[in-house]
Amino acid sequence: MDKKQKLELTWIGKDEQPRLEPRILIEDPERSYWDKNSRQYHPDFVAETKDNIYLIETKKEGDIETSDVQEKAIAAIKYCNYATEFTTQNSGKPWKYILIPHNAVQANMSFEALTRKYEAVN
Repeated sequence: MDKKQKLELTWIGKDEQPRLEPRILIEDPERSYWDKNSRQYHPDFVAETKDNIYLIETKKEGDIETSDVQEKAIAAIKYCNYATEFTTQNSGKPWKYILIPHNAVQANMSFEALTRKYEAVN
């Protein structure tokens, strides 16, 4: 990779409750934004397992195929690829993206089952 990058954990506020957000900061702005470099993408959840780190987005099932959601998914997959490149070069875990329809999240559904069914191919 010809551009410098670093992993940063940033506290951000959302609904007056700050949370920790992992970000890969890349000097190349085309890799940091989506929608023609004009909008930053913030996933619903970040989860870490023994083997991976997941960016997780839940959406209403009827909205999953909309252009806005699909553009965000493309940006998130790119982000996961860049993050994986950085973390694996630094003894870290690969990043994966999951877009889950809201009605698929059920009390009897395990995270492992959801990842198998909905994990995007990066």
